[in-house]
Amino acid sequence: MKKLLAYMILLHLFLFTACNKENIYNETLNQDKPISALTTAADNCATDGLIEKTLTACGVERKFYIQLPVGFNPDSTYPLVFAFHGKGSGHKNKACAWKERIGEWVDENKFIGVYGRAYLDSFWYVHGACLEEIDDICYIESIKSNMESYYHIDASRIYAMGTSNGGGLTLDLSTQVNWLAAITTLAAYPWELFPLEEVPVLPYFQIHGALDGTIPYHGGTLFCLDFVDAYEACQAWASHNLCTATGIGTSFLIDTYVINKTTWCSPPLIPILPVSCKKCKKETIHYQLEGIGHTIYDQIAPIPGYKERINDDIFKFFKRHRL
Repeated sequence: MKKLLAYMILLHLFLFTACNKENIYNETLNQDKPISALTTAADNCATDGLIEKTLTACGVERKFYIQLPVGFNPDSTYPLVFAFHGKGSGHKNKACAWKERIGEWVDENKFIGVYGRAYLDSFWYVHGACLEEIDDICYIESIKSNMESYYHIDASRIYAMGTSNGGGLTLDLSTQVNWLAAITTLAAYPWELFPLEEVPVLPYFQIHGALDGTIPYHGGTLFCLDFVDAYEACQAWASHNLCTATGIGTSFLIDTYVINKTTWCSPPLIPILPVSCKKCKKETIHYQLEGIGHTIYDQIAPIPGYKERINDDIFKFFKRHRL
């Protein structure tokens, strides 16, 4: 009997120790670690020193990824850019793809990059869309609070950008918060019933492919949202920003591809429409990319100098604006 009792005690201790080890391991996974230390081959995201973080946003456990700029100094203050991927099955890859897309510019311009990851690796919820409702605004607000508790963030220089469904989230976010200094969307633009009146006067850079078949440049319907026209949507935003109704149009070439640019309220160094620019509170820019469809970054990547020009212009735009 004594031997049986001793055996049961030893077995209990063994199981208790094993269980504790498992708990310690699980807790460790939730701590900040470089992605390379966490991913498996299936994730295909063990790249370049990104940091994976887990948080609970409004009762739901979510992940996001951080890129600290080269030469990061924990005592320095940095601007912050959120980047949101498009809808699809690209799971973690889609979040981490931003490092390949804009990572060089995050480094060069000394930003901190935050790359969001949609719930269940699916889509971002946009108000008014016929998608399952998920509180992604709470998720973003939770990330912002988390970042401000870990790093010195310049509260006057927080930006957001997104492509496709992530661009829709960026637009949705602009109606919900008052802490954005500027936004950029690629392959997305405000839909017909977009509540522009709820957006603070806010700098907006819209980039759209003329051959986009998913959110067509001249309008269509997606997820129960009706899109009318990319240019007209940007023009309405410019009017909301108290700019003149007529923008300044120019065109330029990247390799053999044409970009048609319209700017409402040019930067002060450009001596055009000085009177209207006094009234214009914030800059609004529209790029129509001829020969380019919906997956903008994928399509421009092999074109010499194209991604470089787009990202240069995005980060210059961000750096011109602060709250």
